[in-house]
Amino acid sequence: MEEVIPTIVTYNTNQMLTMLPSLEELHNDVFSLHKESSPGPDGFGAVFFQTYWYIIKSDVERGVLQFFESGWIMPNFNSNTVAQIPKTHNVDTMSQLRPIEMTNFKFKIISKIIVDMLVQLMPTLISKERERLYSW
Repeated sequence: MEEVIPTIVTYNTNQMLTMLPSLEELHNDVFSLHKESSPGPDGFGAVFFQTYWYIIKSDVERGVLQFFESGWIMPNFNSNTVAQIPKTHNVDTMSQLRPIEMTNFKFKIISKIIVDMLVQLMPTLISKERERLYSW
């Protein structure tokens, strides 16, 4: 069967995907997110987490690592609020509004860690033929 369907995710790849992120990686991801990003439903954005990191660090680390250890995410971590921001002073139509999503910052951290893992992995998963097909 291996001749027809090759094993792409190797044991080493699986180990990388299931490895807990390091505290250094978590710290780097917190501080790489844009300070001016919109706050989450709880009202706290990147600037809060980065400014008060020395106080909240252990709670954030515990919450994020809990997700990677158990696969379970606290319900409020994945709560989002969509808001409409007017593009002009006098809004008459929906096209004059810009939707923004306010995501819980801890969920942004989890997402960033997963994206960073996948960025390393994608070149090994995408075949050369498929890469040529989509590299226009």
